[in-house]
Amino acid sequence: MPLTREDLKTLADLARLDLPEEELGRMEKDLEAVLGYVDRLQHVDTKDVEPFCMPSRVEGWREDVASMCDEVTRETILSNFPTRKGDLLSVPAVFDKKKGERG
Repeated sequence: MPLTREDLKTLADLARLDLPEEELGRMEKDLEAVLGYVDRLQHVDTKDVEPFCMPSRVEGWREDVASMCDEVTRETILSNFPTRKGDLLSVPAVFDKKKGERG
């Protein structure tokens, strides 16, 4: 089933992407190519393939460890962030728009 321009606009809206009209054509082609590849994968015979599950501990991954920095480094990082409230970094809200609202 081919992807329509309205489908693409709906997907962009759900992903909170503001795509200008001129980009929609390119995105439409790119997404069609991805969906075409996924469709090809649906036809691969996997009946004799054993399920694979990733082990919980993989070599090369590191545990996240909070580390302290000196006051100068901390202030440098905070002063380079565009918007902050005290020591907190302020970022735009992700879910400001209501469903279906464009802009």
